[in-house]
Amino acid sequence: MYRNSYVEVDLDNLKENLRYFSSDPSKTMIGVVKANGYGIIDYIEAKTLKEEGVDHFAVSSLDEAIHLRKHGIDGSILILGQVPDESMDLIREYDLSIVTLSVPFVERCDLKDVKVHLKLNTGMNRIGVKTSEAKKCLDLLIEKGALIEGIMSHFSSADDDIAYSRMQYERFKECVRSLDYDFPLVHMAATDGALAVEDDFCNAHRIGLGLLGLSAYKTPLKPVISLYSHVSMVKQLEEGETVSYGRHYTSDGNGYILTIPLGYADGFYRANTGKKVWCEDEYGTIVGSVCMDQLMILCEHHHPEGAKVELFGEHIDVNERAKQLGTISYELYTSLSDRLTRKYVRNGKIFMSIDPRF
Repeated sequence: MYRNSYVEVDLDNLKENLRYFSSDPSKTMIGVVKANGYGIIDYIEAKTLKEEGVDHFAVSSLDEAIHLRKHGIDGSILILGQVPDESMDLIREYDLSIVTLSVPFVERCDLKDVKVHLKLNTGMNRIGVKTSEAKKCLDLLIEKGALIEGIMSHFSSADDDIAYSRMQYERFKECVRSLDYDFPLVHMAATDGALAVEDDFCNAHRIGLGLLGLSAYKTPLKPVISLYSHVSMVKQLEEGETVSYGRHYTSDGNGYILTIPLGYADGFYRANTGKKVWCEDEYGTIVGSVCMDQLMILCEHHHPEGAKVELFGEHIDVNERAKQLGTISYELYTSLSDRLTRKYVRNGKIFMSIDPRF
């Protein structure tokens, strides 16, 4: 580790969360490890899930899929997003699966022997085929010699609008039934959809953030990711002294200012100024502007150089922090940069560290 700021990943909790979502034997688990495993390194997460019997994975792009293959992940890998029209030879070479972006996409591409999931747009209106075009698209896939591996859709607001989600689900079921085709995999729900919408139709679900312990709903899921740093300097200021760029914080002469080597270049947003962190036995407050590589914390009590600071984890809930920042936990996790070492916990102990840049 080259700097005393790091992401800690609890693989024991990851496995426990997987067991929670795998309790229904009628559902094939598709582990979503896109965006570099939401910040914990994709192939490490995938290998951990494979140890527990998961053999289906999903990513967002072709480069993410190839990255998994190059790190020895040999299960099924579904690319959820756009792939270039001209990439079908690579798709076949690496034995990957893709989704139908649109009917024109299917018409343009050489899909012979390409594994495809027919994606239906049931109300998300991002990518996917309209349900009214599903039969046309299915016929095109068959005509082009595609290997039809599944059919799918995606909820737009399963975290807060269950009525709309149920409408999407019923639309999906009606369309799939009307196609009268034996799709090997039928899936719609991601984490919150799996929790919010009762499903007796699909035979698979795609779980990503839930594996990391996050959901909009109350669950026994356990947090997997924590962000830590250590104090590099401690000081007391006189009344009237200011802190950081722009001099936005003025000391009243009380408490201690702790500096840690972590900033917005690590993915810790400048908007965190004024927010709480946890230092040993008390909450401190980030004061002054968050710098590119460092930030300052006001604590009531003295903490020595080297003291551990939690930016989110056991004491700082990442969902609550995301709400405070006007965003979602996904963004906080995926923003963690490759400057941060990843430390992995197994059987309650750190057993491995990876510096992504090396």
